[in-house]
Amino acid sequence: MRSHIIRTLLIITAFACLSATARAQGFPWDIFKERTIKEVISITRKAVRPDDSMFLAQNQLESKVEVVFTGKSRPITAARKTFIEWWVGMLRADQKEYAELYEREYLYKEGDDEYWLPTQTPVTKYFDKGLKPGDKMTLYLISIGAYRAGKDIDCVLLVEEYQK
Repeated sequence: MRSHIIRTLLIITAFACLSATARAQGFPWDIFKERTIKEVISITRKAVRPDDSMFLAQNQLESKVEVVFTGKSRPITAARKTFIEWWVGMLRADQKEYAELYEREYLYKEGDDEYWLPTQTPVTKYFDKGLKPGDKMTLYLISIGAYRAGKDIDCVLLVEEYQK
């Protein structure tokens, strides 16, 4: 009886470890190329034609960028939230819940430049436990396009994952 319980506990422990490994392996870390946020924005802006009011990206420029965590956050602006919803509706119609993952944007520093980037809620749950302002981190982000905001072009970059 006792050996049966031990065997069952070992099987459950092994399954839990394999599940955690499979989840970590589920993220496509290797498709993200090293870039700077400035480079991603430059590439995205070039794709916006002079007569476009918005550009929905199919090539998401999966990028791995080095930044400094500031600890500051705010709700995503209404315009960005709407843009994310449009992008999901047009290019990820089978994943409607994807837009719901983005409720807040966080302020990150790259050199002297600061960027407010929408960051997935499941990812931000780990910020309080593992990060403090001033920590260096690697963001895994995608560019979903851009829209005109007056005379400016707002590029929408979504943070999908991070590593400290």
